[in-house]
Amino acid sequence: MNLLILQFLLMGAAGIPFQGAWPPNGGYYNSHYVDWYKGSSRTTVILSAPHDGWLRPSSIPNRERGCYDSKTRTCDWTCSRTKYKSSSKCEAASSSDLYSAKLAMELRDKIAIETGETPHLIVNQLHRSKLDPNRERDEATLGDFQAGTAFDTYHGFISKARELVKQNGRPAVHLDIHGYSSHKDLWFELGYLISNSNLDRGYLRASDSSIKALAARASQTGVSFTDLVRGEESLGNMFQQAGYKAIPSPAWPSPSRGSHGKYYRGGYTTQRWGSKDGGNIDAIQMELPPEPRQKSEVHGPMIGKVLADFLNKWYPCY
Repeated sequence: MNLLILQFLLMGAAGIPFQGAWPPNGGYYNSHYVDWYKGSSRTTVILSAPHDGWLRPSSIPNRERGCYDSKTRTCDWTCSRTKYKSSSKCEAASSSDLYSAKLAMELRDKIAIETGETPHLIVNQLHRSKLDPNRERDEATLGDFQAGTAFDTYHGFISKARELVKQNGRPAVHLDIHGYSSHKDLWFELGYLISNSNLDRGYLRASDSSIKALAARASQTGVSFTDLVRGEESLGNMFQQAGYKAIPSPAWPSPSRGSHGKYYRGGYTTQRWGSKDGGNIDAIQMELPPEPRQKSEVHGPMIGKVLADFLNKWYPCY
C-alpha cells in the first residue's frame, strides 16, 4: 500500500489531520478541517474529495433543513424560523460518499506515475452533516461561522492550487471525486453540467458545459463536442474500453438508456471552477458506484490509468 494512503487511513481512524513527513514533489497543508496535498510544479490536474469527511465536532451544528419560501419557490438556508423549515423541499443532504477520498488518493498516485507529475488534492475532513463544500455557501454551512470558515478554506485551497497550475501556461482540469449508492445502473457518471434532459434529446452545447475550454481545443483538431462528450473521443468511451460502464459514452449516451434514468450532471464545484464562464481550467464531476470505492486498491490504479491516458492526450504536462 502506498505510504500516503496508509497515512491517510491512520489519520481518519484517529480523527486527526496528518502532520507527518511528506514525500517528494509536494507538500501538506491543513487548516480549518481541510487538507491540501500539494502537487508537483508542472502538474495540470487538481483533484478534490468533498463528501468523505469523518469529523463531527459538536461545536458545529448539524445541517438539517432550510425554510421554504412559497412565493419565490426557493430555500432560505440561514433562517431560524423552525415552523417554516421544510424537510420535503429544503432538506440538506448529509450522507457521505464513503471511501471517495481514499479512491482519490489512489487516483493521485497512479496519475503521478503515468504522467510524471503529482496532482494537487483537496480533501474536506468534516462529515457532510456538518459541511457540504459542493453546495452554495449558505446551503453548505447553514450560516454557521465555523462551517463557513471551513468552506472558505476548502475553496481557498482550490483557488491556490489553480494559481499554481496556471503558472505552467497549459490547459488543466479539475476532477471532483464523488460516490453514490442510490442509482441502480451502477455506471460511472461523468458530469459536464449537461442536464439529463439535454443528454436525452441530444442538445449538447459546449458553451453550457464545464469543459468549454477543452471543447474549443478539440474542435481545432476536428473533434466535435458530441464526440468529445459521448463519442469515440470521450472519457466515457475510454472507461467503456477498460471494461467500466460509463455515462455519457457511446454505449450509454444518455440517462434514458439506463433502467432508472438517474445521473448526476455536476454540482457547485464543477460550476464554480470549470471553464463554462471562461478560463483554461476545465472541471469534471466523477460519481462512482460503491465497488470501485470500497475496493479502491484494485480499481484505483485501473481508473487512474484511464484518467492518465485522457490527461496525457488533452492536458499534457510537457
